[in-house]
Amino acid sequence: MNEKINIQLIETFIKENKLSKTRFCKLCKISPRSYQKIVSGDFRIRLTSLFKIARTLRVPICTLFYT
Repeated sequence: MNEKINIQLIETFIKENKLSKTRFCKLCKISPRSYQKIVSGDFRIRLTSLFKIARTLRVPICTLFYT
């Protein structure tokens, strides 16, 4: 999954806004475990988690995926 999800976009957002990963998860309303799954490339993630991240980043969900 790591090859499919643009993790760099998420990490850049966290750095630019000076957030901890825990704070980012709270903003997105996802669990830290869900965040860890996305970053580690675990395929068993919920699509709703990606929608929540996209909403927090204020980008279309398709931006989170590599083509």
